[in-house]
Amino acid sequence: MGPFLIFDKSSLESLNLDEAVMLDNFYMSNITPLFFVECLADLEKAIRSRSTPEQLVGSLATRTPESQSYPNLHHATILRAELAGRFDLKSVHGRVVLAGGRKVQLGDKKGVVFEPSPEEEALSRWGKREFLDLDRQIAKQWRQALSAIDLDAMAMQVLGELGHWRKPKSLADARQMADTIIDNTEPEWLIRFGLYLLGVPETVEYVVRTWIEKRRPPIREQMPYFVFMLTINLFFSLVLQTQLLRNVKPSHQVDLAYLYYLPFCSVFTSKDNFHAQTVPLFLAPEQTFINGIELKEDLAKLVAHYELLPEEILKSGLIHFADHPPEDAAAFLTTRLWDKHLPRWREIAAAPKAPRDPEEDRRIVEEINRQTDSPELQPHDEEDIDKMDYATVRRMVHPKKGRWLRFSEDQIKRMLEHEQENAADGNHQSEAHQGRMPT
Repeated sequence: MGPFLIFDKSSLESLNLDEAVMLDNFYMSNITPLFFVECLADLEKAIRSRSTPEQLVGSLATRTPESQSYPNLHHATILRAELAGRFDLKSVHGRVVLAGGRKVQLGDKKGVVFEPSPEEEALSRWGKREFLDLDRQIAKQWRQALSAIDLDAMAMQVLGELGHWRKPKSLADARQMADTIIDNTEPEWLIRFGLYLLGVPETVEYVVRTWIEKRRPPIREQMPYFVFMLTINLFFSLVLQTQLLRNVKPSHQVDLAYLYYLPFCSVFTSKDNFHAQTVPLFLAPEQTFINGIELKEDLAKLVAHYELLPEEILKSGLIHFADHPPEDAAAFLTTRLWDKHLPRWREIAAAPKAPRDPEEDRRIVEEINRQTDSPELQPHDEEDIDKMDYATVRRMVHPKKGRWLRFSEDQIKRMLEHEQENAADGNHQSEAHQGRMPT
């Protein structure tokens, strides 16, 4: 499956389709709301190219991971959940925070079913070059909002509230200064100030009252995600009064917001110089920053490695011949990242595998469908996904993308037959004719 990875638009748009499939195969992609916004904003972008904005956005949507992609909740929603006591950052560090989910129970088994999100459905449309009027309106509003941002005014306002602080000597110094400000400012004032700065002023009185009722615990322990987001904003405000980051533009407000999602991945990749300078300052030791150029080179190596396999092996599908990366860590960056973030993968890969039984596969699929679609399903109120018996993520994927089959030809045939049976029964609307099928 691979480590959880966050990419920005700069990394993905540098990949060709075959490299993008390798990314989808070896990494679980946390797709942030910012990525969708960046893609959509390009509809209103003036470009120097023979391609139209629609063609460029559509091409990017086609390269976006779909097989192992997970849309993350918006950072403001996560922040509000933490402030309300419904989110614990420590329990999800390094993992995506999924949006929505239908909580279902069958017998004594509790689970949650995640259907395709509106963002995923939009990417599917964009890949087919279908854009709604709403898409274009949002794109126009977003570009107008970016042009109205005054970063210098924001920094002056923040520093005016905090009082006099010296200018940082380096980006690392600015990061340390942000921590110093948080640890040496009167906590109640800092909570009020931070909640206004982060755009949730309606929560101030409730949060302060709850904090006081709990005997004023350290805010780093009580509200770690709030502190993480506040640290990022303080860091940026300190840096803006210097020349440590050159050519700062309103769009850097979006680049900065990517940092809010760092707790929800193991690997972050970008070709953007702003990210290369800032992201490593906010990663934990167990996390990794990879320059998008380096990642592209490695994905190209993986393409070259696998395309040399005999045709009969290639026909078995990526999930069979590339269910883990090549074992040569010296040659492949992806292998080194698996070694760091999934240390047991070699042991699992070396374990004997029983031959696949089509009937057993069908039984498993039927059981999954029963646990997600049975009329006997009941709702439940368990909030902690780690305490549930199962989680099902439904998505539509292309059985073939670029030069690669994802599944064996026999599996694809059975999937199409199963989908056609469902369509004939009126249970599901088939998309097999569009070259995509559910998994």
